[in-house]
Amino acid sequence: MDSLSIRETFLSFYEERGARRYGSAPLIPNDPSLLLTIAGMVPFKAYFLGDATPPSPRAVSFQKCVRTNDIENVGHTTRHLSMFEMLGNFSFGDYFKREAIRWSWELSIGPYGLDPERIWVTIHESDDESEALWLEETDVPAERIQRVGAPKGARRMDASDNFWSTGGAGPCGPCSELHYDRGPDWGQEGGPEVDGERYLEYYNLVFMQYVQDEDGVVGEELPKPSVDTGLGLERMAILQQGVDNVFQTDLFAPLLARVGELTGVTYGEDADLDVSMRVVAEHTRTAAFLIGDGVLPAKDGRGYVLRRLLRRAVRHGHLLGLDVSGAEDRGEGLIVPMVEAVIEHMSASYPELVSQRQLITRIAGAEEADFATRLRQGLEQVDQAITKVRASDEAEAFPGDVAFELHDTYGFPIDLTAEIAEDAGLRLDRDRFEALMDAQRQRARSAAKKGDGGVPLDTYREAAATTGATEFVGYQGLVAEAELGAIVTAGGLLDAASEGDEVEVVLPRTPFYAEGGGQVGDAGELVTGTGRLRVTDTQEPLDGLIVHRATVVAGEVSAGQPVQATVDPDRRVATARSHSATHVLHATIKEVLGDHAQQAGSLVTPGRLRFDFPHFEAVGRESLDLIERSINQRVLNDPYVDAEVMSLDEAKRAGAVANFGDKYGEIVRVVTIGDFSKELCGGTHVPSGAKIGTITVVREESIGSNTRRIEALTGEDALTHLTRERLVAEEVARLVNVPTDQAVARVGDLLERLRAAEKQLAAARGASLSQDAKRIADETGREDGLAVVVHRADGFAMDDLRRLATEIRGHLAERAVVVLGAATDDGKAQLICAVTGDLAEAGVQARPILQPAAEVVGGGAGGKGDLAQAGGKRGDQLAEALEVAAREARAAGEAA
Repeated sequence: MDSLSIRETFLSFYEERGARRYGSAPLIPNDPSLLLTIAGMVPFKAYFLGDATPPSPRAVSFQKCVRTNDIENVGHTTRHLSMFEMLGNFSFGDYFKREAIRWSWELSIGPYGLDPERIWVTIHESDDESEALWLEETDVPAERIQRVGAPKGARRMDASDNFWSTGGAGPCGPCSELHYDRGPDWGQEGGPEVDGERYLEYYNLVFMQYVQDEDGVVGEELPKPSVDTGLGLERMAILQQGVDNVFQTDLFAPLLARVGELTGVTYGEDADLDVSMRVVAEHTRTAAFLIGDGVLPAKDGRGYVLRRLLRRAVRHGHLLGLDVSGAEDRGEGLIVPMVEAVIEHMSASYPELVSQRQLITRIAGAEEADFATRLRQGLEQVDQAITKVRASDEAEAFPGDVAFELHDTYGFPIDLTAEIAEDAGLRLDRDRFEALMDAQRQRARSAAKKGDGGVPLDTYREAAATTGATEFVGYQGLVAEAELGAIVTAGGLLDAASEGDEVEVVLPRTPFYAEGGGQVGDAGELVTGTGRLRVTDTQEPLDGLIVHRATVVAGEVSAGQPVQATVDPDRRVATARSHSATHVLHATIKEVLGDHAQQAGSLVTPGRLRFDFPHFEAVGRESLDLIERSINQRVLNDPYVDAEVMSLDEAKRAGAVANFGDKYGEIVRVVTIGDFSKELCGGTHVPSGAKIGTITVVREESIGSNTRRIEALTGEDALTHLTRERLVAEEVARLVNVPTDQAVARVGDLLERLRAAEKQLAAARGASLSQDAKRIADETGREDGLAVVVHRADGFAMDDLRRLATEIRGHLAERAVVVLGAATDDGKAQLICAVTGDLAEAGVQARPILQPAAEVVGGGAGGKGDLAQAGGKRGDQLAEALEVAAREARAAGEAA
C-alpha cells in the first residue's frame, strides 16, 4: 500500500464513522505559544480547551508537523525526521475510550491488513478501564497488553510515555499505544517495554480525561472527556511496504534517488555518505513545506529553523562531493533541484506546493547561494584561525569563540569546523562554543514566542519596486503631501481598497516614523480625495520600505492618488518624551551603577518606557531613588537636544554610544542631550530637555541571568500616576487615622500586630488540632487489629486536614488507615488519606483507597505511598464518598 492509499484509507475509515474530514493546516500555527505545528491536534486545540465550538463533534485529519528537537539526529539514524505526517481521529466530548479502541483495532486488522497476532498494546499503569476495553472489544490477549508508568524517581504522571498533558496546567489523560512486532530479526522478544525497535509504535490513542495543575498534580475529571489520536504515516508506510526504515518507503526513496543523480553517489554503498544523502533528502523536504507555508529564512524563530535546515543540507552536499562553495556560479546547485523533486513528488497530497513553487525555489535558491558565499568565506576564516593557532607555542585547541563566530556570522556548521580542525591536528574548544550557543538559544527561545507571518516578503519587494525607497520627512513636521504608492495585503498588491478594508499602505515620502530602535511606530491618518484611512501602526519590513498599517474608515482609496499624511500629534509628542527620557535614563544609570550597565534592549511608547541593561543584582531602593532624582534634576535644567547626521566613523570618534541590537549604516544620526548623553539614534525626540516633563520609575525587575529591567512613565502619564499614588497614600492615612507622613509607620505597626496575632492563632489552632487528633485516635477501635478512621471535618483547609490526618496516624502508630473529608464554603469537597508505615510497606497505598471516593465527588486522587489527597466539585456527595473510602480502607487493610 503506497502512502497515498494509507492516508486515504485512514480518512475514509473515520468519515464512514461520522467524522468530518480536514486537510492539513499550515506549519505556522495560529497559536502564539507554539513556534511550529508540532502535532495533529494543534489545529483543534481551541476545541479541546473549550475556547471554541467545533462544527462537528468528530473529526479526522492529516497534518504535516515539524519538530526541532531532533534535527542533529536526522540522517544519523533511519527513524528521526524533522517533518512527519500525522493521521488523526478526534472526538470533542463525543465518543471515548471504547469506540477509539475498537476502531483502532478494526482499522489495523481490516483495511490495513496487519496480522492481529503481532499487535501489542501499551496502557498507562493506572488505566484499568482501557485494559478492560481492549480485552472486551478486541482479540488482543492480556499477555500482549503492557502497563507503562513514569520513569523511576519522576514525580509527575505525565513523565510517562503513556500519560499525555500539555506540559503545564490543563487537560491530561492516559494514552494507549499500538505496536507491531517486526520479528526476531529486529531484537529480543518481550513486547514494547523490552525493545522499541522490534515492536514499532504506529498508533497512539490519547484519552483527555482529567485536569492537572502546573505542578502536574492530576485532579478532577473533565466534564466532557475527549479523544486525540495520531497514526504516523511514515511508520505505517514502513509496515505496509515491508521495508526496514522510512527512507526506503515511497515517501523518501524518490528523493534519495534524486540526491544520487545530483551527486553521483549511490545510496547504500557507504554508511557515511548514506547519512549525508538522508540529510539532504529529509531537510529539503521539510524546507519546501516551511517556505510554502510562509516561513522565510531569518536569524531567529521559525525562520532560523528553516535556515538551519537548508544550511545543514548544503553542508552535507559538500560532504557528498559537490562544490557547494561555487553554487552561485552553477545555476541550480543542489537545493533547487531537490525542492523541485519534493514538489513533484508531494504535490498530489499537498497542491499548495505547486502554487508556491516560485516562492519555494527562489527562497531556497537564494539561501543556497548566500550560504555558498558564506561557506567560502568560512573556509578562509578556518584556515586563518588554524594558521594563528599553529603560530602559538602554547595553543593546542581551535578557539571556541572563532567557531561560534563562524557559526553565527557565516552560518558555518560546527561539525565542519571540527572536522577541518581535526584534520589539522587540533581539537575544538567545545566547552566555550557550547557556552556561547547556550546564550544564543536563550535569545532564540525568547524570539520564538513572538512568531512572524503576515505579508510575504516577495509582496513587500514588489511594493518597493513600485514605489522605490520611502523618504522619511517626519523630523521636519507631522504633515506631508505624497502619492499613494502601493496598497499591500497578504494576498498581494491591490489597485484600490474600500471602507472596512485592512491594508498596508506604502508612500514614497512620509512623516510617519516606522518602529525601530525600541520606538513604536506612529499612528494617524491618510486622506485622499475619495477616502480616509486610520493608521494604527507603522513598520519597516524591508530596509527603506515604510508601510502604514491602516483601515479604510471612509470612502475608497486607490493606488496613485494624491494623499495627505498626518501623524497623530499627541501620540508623537508623548512618544518623543519617552524616547528622550530613555537617553537621559541610560546616561544616568551608567553613572550610578557603572559603565557596564549599557542598554541591552528598550521599548519606547507614548508616556511609558522600558529599559533593559546588564547588572548583577537587584537595583536597591536607594539607587533607584538616586536615579529618579538625577534624571528629573537633569530635565529641570532644560538641557539642549541636538541631532546631527554624520558618518559612522565620525560618530564613533565623537564618542556616540551605539546601542545593542540596533542596525546602523554608513551614515548615522547622532542625538545629543546636554553634556551627558550622545547616542546613535534614528528616533524622534523633544526639542529641548524640559519638554520631557516628569519622569517616574514604576518598576525594576530581573528578566534573565544578570539582566535587569526598569520601567518608567513620562509627561502626563507620570503626573497621572503620581497623583493616583498621592491619593492612595492620603486614603491609607485616613483609614489609619494619622497624618500622611506618619502613615507608613502606622501601617508597619499594625502589620506587626497582625503577624503576632496570626502566630498566636496558628499556635492555638495547632494545639486544637493536636487535641482533636488525640481524641479521635483514642475513640477509634480496632477490628482484628486494624484501625480505620473516617472523619468529617468541615471548614478545615487542606493543610490543616493533612496535619490532622498525619497526627491521628501518629497516635495510632500501626495498622491504621485514616480518611478525612471536608466540605468547603464554595460547595466543593476535599479528602485526605494517610496510611501507617507498616501497612504501606505491606503494599497498602493511599491513592487507590481514595480514588473511588474522589470519583464520587467528581474528582480524582493524587499522591502516592502513604499519603494521598483528592478534591471534587460535588461537596454534597461527601458523606457517600467517605462511606466508599471506609470500605476501600478496610478491604485494603485486611488484605495486607
